[in-house]
Amino acid sequence: MILDSLRNSASFNETDRAIATYLLNHTGDLKTLTMAKLAQETYTSNATIIRFCKKLGLSGYRELIMQLIQEISGDYLLAATVDHNRPFGSTDSIEAIEGNLANLLKGVIDQTKIELDSAKLSIIAKAVLSAPRIYIFAKGESYLAGCIFRNNLLKLDRHVTMADDGGLQTLHVKNGRPGDLFLFLSYSGIHYDYSKYAAALSERGIKPCLITAFSDSALARQCDTVLLIPKSERVIGKVANYSSMISLTYTLQVIYSLIFNQDYQENYRVKHEADSFIFTSFAEI
Repeated sequence: MILDSLRNSASFNETDRAIATYLLNHTGDLKTLTMAKLAQETYTSNATIIRFCKKLGLSGYRELIMQLIQEISGDYLLAATVDHNRPFGSTDSIEAIEGNLANLLKGVIDQTKIELDSAKLSIIAKAVLSAPRIYIFAKGESYLAGCIFRNNLLKLDRHVTMADDGGLQTLHVKNGRPGDLFLFLSYSGIHYDYSKYAAALSERGIKPCLITAFSDSALARQCDTVLLIPKSERVIGKVANYSSMISLTYTLQVIYSLIFNQDYQENYRVKHEADSFIFTSFAEI
């Protein structure tokens, strides 16, 4: 555990101890603590902070903060006891399966909440609000999460299209104009066609957005805004997409809620009218 490493600082030099002490004394500020702020408060530098992370066996500052937040919140206990790829075994009882999935899904939502970048959430929400047309590109379980997001937005009188419907993705890309929102949903980011679409959009001044777990994919490199969700399960070799589906759905629900909250009373009125129209007009069909 990283917390144990910070507390057992016998092998640290004076600079490392200063960084460790500051982190331990400011655990409540970790989510908003930037590397620049940590360097300033400990009279060090960004390069020193990176070296400190490497000494702890971490890839960088982001992993350090995420690991600390996870350990402090207690989520590491769930991660240690429930396998996201195989959360139950062939001999598990009904009660064991129920318990494992409940712990897994609750833990995924908590971890997603911790890792979501508030600034990028806001960017995507504002893009939805300002876009005359919204195109969602998604496949598999991501498509299902995208459909829920689309349905919510339609009830707010937003023009939303699931771009993969009818195999018309290329046509939507061709007809896209600056100001339109092209939102890609892909846990892995491994979609050759999507990478081509995003590149074509970027060349024409249209800034695509992506929600994914992998920031180094070809698709991510072509998108202007990349919102990361937890990399909680393998792409291949799992019982089901439990973690990624819940994480993506939660993220889209947060974005929808941010949009709704921009004009709460008016959006409530519009949605109420939509629900009433659907129920009263088609309830007997």
